[in-house]
Amino acid sequence: MIRRMAHPAFHFYVHVDKKKDIRPYLYLASLPNVYLIRKRVKVVWGGYATVVATLESVREILQSGRSYDYIHLMSGQDYPVRPAAEIYDFFCRNAGSEFVQYEHFDDWAGESYPRIREYHLTNYRFPGRYYIQRLMNSILPVRVPPGKMEFYGSSMFWALSAGCLQSVLKRIDGNVRFRRFLQLTWGADEFFFQTMVMNSTYRDRVINDNLLFLDREKGAPHPKLMTLSHLAAIKNSGKLFARKFDNTAENAVLDEIDRWTEHKTGKTGTASIRKF
Repeated sequence: MIRRMAHPAFHFYVHVDKKKDIRPYLYLASLPNVYLIRKRVKVVWGGYATVVATLESVREILQSGRSYDYIHLMSGQDYPVRPAAEIYDFFCRNAGSEFVQYEHFDDWAGESYPRIREYHLTNYRFPGRYYIQRLMNSILPVRVPPGKMEFYGSSMFWALSAGCLQSVLKRIDGNVRFRRFLQLTWGADEFFFQTMVMNSTYRDRVINDNLLFLDREKGAPHPKLMTLSHLAAIKNSGKLFARKFDNTAENAVLDEIDRWTEHKTGKTGTASIRKF
């Protein structure tokens, strides 16, 4: 993924889950414009730790001494489906916009409000935690978020400006009550950034699109793996990236995407833009 996106204006910051041995990933730092995040976090699927890992990575990027206009969040199972030059040109042409997919909690499936109104111990690892979780939800009142804000959610991936992300960090750093509240929610990675951005002065700049093609049935916990059967839809999607790929199970679709992007003509942007 990093090699296919190689571009003079792109830098790559890689967060490796703290539960994992870092040694197999050290070679990445030898690639041009690639940096390993130093403050690693133990990520828990569905837990607030995923948000913490993302926030700490963003903080490290913004404090790197390098100047960026956009930060784009990707996972190791994402892949570019347009040439790097075309991706660069897209952000040049759309400078000033924020890209995040969102739905209001009122419209976002039936699972939205239970994520914040019930107590969740997903972020913790101790015997009997689910029994205690059920007990807490049976005897304690419905949780109420601190402060007045509308909640939004969808996919966890986004492309946000450095200014927008600086605003998010400033607001969450100064709100201890909200951080504590989030620690007992479920799937905060799928609503935290949407909620923070849509309750900010940046909301008028938001494009409801995370630039990512995926095949996920409503209510399914994960998107389907990309295969050759998705190739035509990927090409016609207009998206810059796609997920979810597994190169141990389905290499053919990645090979076809590579061949397609290599033959596409990418136009380098001419706008004044810094590194992403």
